[in-house]
Amino acid sequence: MHFEILVEGQAELTVLSILMAQIVGPYQEPHTWRIHKHRGLGKLPDASRSPVNPKDATLLHNLPEKLRAYGRDMSDDEMVVVLVDLDDRPDCYAFKKELVNLLSACPKPPPCLFRIAVEELEAWFLGDAAAIRSAFPGASQAALESYVQDSQCGTWEKLAEVIHPGGMAALTALGGRIGKRSPVALQQKHRWAKEMAMEMDVERNVSPSFQCFRDGLRGVFKPQ
Repeated sequence: MHFEILVEGQAELTVLSILMAQIVGPYQEPHTWRIHKHRGLGKLPDASRSPVNPKDATLLHNLPEKLRAYGRDMSDDEMVVVLVDLDDRPDCYAFKKELVNLLSACPKPPPCLFRIAVEELEAWFLGDAAAIRSAFPGASQAALESYVQDSQCGTWEKLAEVIHPGGMAALTALGGRIGKRSPVALQQKHRWAKEMAMEMDVERNVSPSFQCFRDGLRGVFKPQ
C-alpha cells in the first residue's frame, strides 16, 4: 500500500516522517508513503466560488481539488490520508462528516482516510508521558498530571507548560503575543515535534485520536 498523507504543516510532517515506520513498518517493506505539508489548516472553499485562490496554500482550501485529482489518478493500492486538528470546533464527528462529504463531489472518489487530532497534534505528545520525560527530563510532572487526555484545553499551551521552562510566560517574553501560528510558536512546535517523535512509542500512546490514526492506517492492509 502507498499512502499520500496531507498534513497542516512542518510539525506534522516531522512527526509522521519519524513515526510512520513504527506504525506500518519500514519504508518499502512493503508500504510506502509521501507526506505533503501545507501552510496551516485554513477553511474549506466556498462551493459557489470558483476557482480556488491560488495564493491560499492551506490544507482545507485546497482539499476538494486535491481529492478530485487523486481520484482521477490513484490505483487500487494507494490511499489518501488527511490529518487535521480539531482546534476549537465543538463536534469532532460533525467535522469528520464535513470532510467525508467532500468525496461525494469527486467524479471518482479516491480511497481516503480522514483523521483528526483532538484538539491539536500536541495531544499525541502528551499521550506518551515516558517520551516526554525522556525528551525533556525537566518536564513538570504536576502540569502533565493536570492534563486531561485529548481535551480541548489549549493543548499546545499545555504542552508548553509541561516542557518549556517558564511555560507560556517564558515563550511570550521571547516574542510578544503568542498565537498558534506565530513565528515563536511555530519554531518551538517544530522543535518539540522532532524531539518528541524520536522518543515516542506508538504502542504505548494513550491518546485516543492518535490510536485512531494508528489503527486506521493499519486497518487498511493485512499485516505482512
